[in-house]
Amino acid sequence: MSLSRRSLLATGSAALAAAGLGLPSSSRATTSIVATTYPGSFDEAFRAVVGPAFKKTGSVTFTPLLGVDQIGKIQASRNAPPFDVVLFDEGPLIPAIASGVLEKFPIEQSKSYADIPNVFRHPDGYAPVITVQLIGIAYNPKKITTPPTSWEDLWKPEYKGRVGITGLGSSLGTAFMVEIAKLNGGSETNIEPAFEAIKKLLPNVGAIAASPGALATLFQQGEIDIAFNFWNNVALLAAKGVDIAFAKPKSGAVVIRTSAQIVKNNQDPKAVLDYLDTVMSVDTQKGIEAAPWVMMPTNSKVALTGANLTVAKSVDDLVANNVLLDWTKFQAMRGEWITRFSKEVKI
Repeated sequence: MSLSRRSLLATGSAALAAAGLGLPSSSRATTSIVATTYPGSFDEAFRAVVGPAFKKTGSVTFTPLLGVDQIGKIQASRNAPPFDVVLFDEGPLIPAIASGVLEKFPIEQSKSYADIPNVFRHPDGYAPVITVQLIGIAYNPKKITTPPTSWEDLWKPEYKGRVGITGLGSSLGTAFMVEIAKLNGGSETNIEPAFEAIKKLLPNVGAIAASPGALATLFQQGEIDIAFNFWNNVALLAAKGVDIAFAKPKSGAVVIRTSAQIVKNNQDPKAVLDYLDTVMSVDTQKGIEAAPWVMMPTNSKVALTGANLTVAKSVDDLVANNVLLDWTKFQAMRGEWITRFSKEVKI
């Protein structure tokens, strides 16, 4: 990707930035940075809360993409990257760091870093975790009156044609497959039992979604009644009046730690730091934690409230009493898994 293509992205996104953030389009070319989000509720929350908060110091154009797609786009254009800040779950962060496309976080210059606990700080000095996601079972409480208690509930014959799944391109799909492998005698590195189990699940599968956000939308459209998904996706749909609820499996929900990282050769290092400080700040984290977004904060000065208290007493409790996967064991295998899933898992 050439510099001219980056400029084209900036110019072409001006109208979107203006519409989404209430900014005059003329400001985009000189003051805006480009930051990625994840499709779905994550993107909605960042546009509603983070964008307006950052408007005090600059402007930002959001681009929703899955983590694996972000890495490829940055690697293709290292000298003029299409993004200034990228959003990565802990899995995709590993190859992103290894590929050399990220900058370490300027800790001493940060206004908000001191409020981020050590458990959410990167050991090698990259940007810290900005939110913690929780994966459990989403279901329609009007159709499924007894809340599910296990991942294995998705295989129940009464759910034929009513189960939703997503591929392994997202942390959601990968985490689910690893948990299914573990339940069936496999491990974080032996996922073969999960592929065998997924093939047995196919009669129940009504849709395979492209992303976690798209998977959540299937509930809104009445196409599925049960699926694995992120808590914040479920909570946002419930707030919109969709018949959807969330259950933690008895083996534990899966915790995903998500960070916003600095891209090398970004167009404005000061604006990028201001953006990250904004995302980590008390006010912004309170904003994304509140309804309807109910994203888990990582700033130590922000407590859980409202709906979030139904899944954990605190973020510390959330991390301590659910499942943390060791992505370093299997992240390198994901490319092969993704390819295999797309070939073998079809409805």
